[in-house]
This record gives sequence, C-alpha cells and structure tokens, in this order.
Amino acid sequence: MLAAGLGNAALGTHFGLKAPVRPQRGQVLVTERTRAALPMPTTTIRQTGEASIMLGDSVEEVGFDTRQSQRVMAEIAHRAALCFPWIGKLNVLRTWSALRVMSPDGLPIYEQSETLPGAFTANCHSGVTLAAAHGKRLAPMISRGELDPFLAPFSAKRF
Repeated sequence: MLAAGLGNAALGTHFGLKAPVRPQRGQVLVTERTRAALPMPTTTIRQTGEASIMLGDSVEEVGFDTRQSQRVMAEIAHRAALCFPWIGKLNVLRTWSALRVMSPDGLPIYEQSETLPGAFTANCHSGVTLAAAHGKRLAPMISRGELDPFLAPFSAKRF
C-alpha cells in the first residue's frame, strides 16, 4: 500500500501505479482560548474542544514551498473578523502551513497496479475526513486484494 502523500507521484511509477498529485499549500492560524462561541464549524472557522479558534482557508499553488505568507495570514484573519468581529480581539498564538495532496480534479485517487497485483495506492487531501471510509471500506478491499467496482470513478485512469 503506497500512502506516501506527495511522494506517491514518483514512488508509484516503480509499481505500475499512477498518482498524478501536486502540492497545494494551506495556512492555519490558532487563537487563544475564548468562551464557547461556535457550536458548529464553518468551512473556514472552527472552535476546538479546548476553546481556541482555528482559522484557515488558503489555497496556494506554490509548489513545495511550506513557508508562511504574512499577506495570506492577514487575509485569513481579516475575513474571520468580518464574519465574527469578536475574533478580531483575540490573540493569535500559533500559525503553520502545510501541503495538501491534490489530484488534478481535487478528488481522491484509489488504484490497484495492473502489473503488480497486490500493490495499491490511495491519494487524497482529506485523509482525516475520509478516515472512516478508509478504515471501514478501503482497508478490507486491500486486504482482499481487489478494489470494489464502485471505486472505479476514482481511478487514475480518469486523467
């Protein structure tokens, strides 16, 4: 099972697997703890169980550059404060950037090698979101040695 993230693009070729993935940078800001104020997450703002606020919605095509951009972080903070003015009064305690594993269409790629049966790859940027599906559905398929036909739309052949 090749699950090397962005490394699958090069590694897959050794196993007869296509994984046309590219890096896409995203940045996140985390504020100090505050009162419980967001009972449900939005697409770009969520409150953690510890009551800090996580802000992040950048989509940056910068290759493998993981440096943070002050301009982008300021935009994220500004948009959050426009939605919830009280967020603008909180201190930002930490920030980071990371690279997403993106396919050309943004959807997952699940593939079994035609030349080396038993070799598989899984590629997606939403591994946490899809963790239950990967654990409950994908892992048993890989253990059986074949992907179910319902995953065919997620094959790298679509590219």
